[in-house]
Amino acid sequence: MRIAVVILNLNGGEAVLDALRSVEGCERVVVDNASTDGSPESIAATFPDVTLVRNDRNLGFAVAANQGVRACDASVVVLLNNDATAAPGAVERLASTLDETPSAAAVGALIRNPDGSIQPSKRAFPTLWQSVLHGLVGLVTSNNPGTRAYLMLDAPTDRPCRVGWVSASAVAYRREAFEAVGGFDEDYFFFVEDVDLCKRLTDAGWEVWFEPRAEVTHAWGGSWTKRPLRFLWLHQRNLFRYVTKHRRGAWVLAYPFIAAGLCLRFVLLAVRWLVVRRSVPSHRRTS
Repeated sequence: MRIAVVILNLNGGEAVLDALRSVEGCERVVVDNASTDGSPESIAATFPDVTLVRNDRNLGFAVAANQGVRACDASVVVLLNNDATAAPGAVERLASTLDETPSAAAVGALIRNPDGSIQPSKRAFPTLWQSVLHGLVGLVTSNNPGTRAYLMLDAPTDRPCRVGWVSASAVAYRREAFEAVGGFDEDYFFFVEDVDLCKRLTDAGWEVWFEPRAEVTHAWGGSWTKRPLRFLWLHQRNLFRYVTKHRRGAWVLAYPFIAAGLCLRFVLLAVRWLVVRRSVPSHRRTS
């Protein structure tokens, strides 16, 4: 299976160069969302074989990801964050799992923090009750039934398994399936577009898998950390967009309560961020 790696860049600095080095040997595409830090020029100078698509403004994740897929014709397209590095063989392992699982449309990698701990990159589509527990109680402790179910904390991490959805930080898509459902929904500027895509793939009869033998290290240095309150609100808004798009039936009666709960969650997250920020010396703040 022919593989292409698509990286979306916005002021990625040296990190995006490291990301590109980690996937040498593959066709590589970078879609730049109007970076101002000189990283597009560094990419062009350092990696002349990389296809570089440059936007004159920040078009968001979904639009740029669709651009990246269109810029290549590989049967397997791997999305990789610009602040992530793939372990040797990780990209090939993702593609192999797709090849070995004809029903799979997407396969997500095991994602680690720089300290080696595991990021929760595989998740379920939660029930309403699980959503309440994770959204509110989960802010205090992850050891509650809703969060454990949503984050699939009891699922295996030593072998491939079927999941609800996987993070687009490091994921391989089967082009056939990706194009069949129309790619990412471009109404999502940032956040939740990966959940939405996996839900549409699942509804179309495909499966989503998690492949722990493909490891990626993700530094969490994304552009959203520069304006956290704005993006925290965008996250909650997109969660509500997702609910109204995909959850019908009895869920409709819960829409007002879900909206109120997401607003409350935003306030709690914002307060927590402000408290943490105030406790960090000014010379160490990054946002």
